[in-house]
Amino acid sequence: MKWRVDKINRILRNAYLKYYNTFSLNKNLLISGISGFLLSLVVAYFSAEYSVDFVLNSALTVITGYLTYKTIFAILFHRDNKRSYTKKLTGKLNFQKLKQILFKMLFASSVFDIVNNITRFILIIQLLKLEYSAVESATISSIIASILSYAVINLIIRYIHVFGSKK
Repeated sequence: MKWRVDKINRILRNAYLKYYNTFSLNKNLLISGISGFLLSLVVAYFSAEYSVDFVLNSALTVITGYLTYKTIFAILFHRDNKRSYTKKLTGKLNFQKLKQILFKMLFASSVFDIVNNITRFILIIQLLKLEYSAVESATISSIIASILSYAVINLIIRYIHVFGSKK
């Protein structure tokens, strides 16, 4: 029985090490996404209290969530990946590697942002028109947009090999 547990542990450890960067990216997306979502709920609530304009409410909610998510994600991504573009012996930046990672991440992140923000914006407007509350609209649209955009970014990072070349 012990050998089975050891074998399972070894398989799980190898899978974790192989996909560490993908797990790390998704963790960062999740943390920054939840932070952006929570702050956008507050903005949606107060925006609905002081305005009846659905487009304004939707725009403020999406912009607040986006700015919060982007800031937190950039900090977390840098913290987790700085070893990938820093020279081990000198501690100096490897600008070629940094440029390569930044270019690929900007592309993947841009597609993620476009899918997420357009989906959220349109869904919030439609849900507010259907007389859902601002908080309900923000919550439902965020969940749907997140599922869609997380699937898209994971496909993209696999396809363009953000964390290294194809092996």
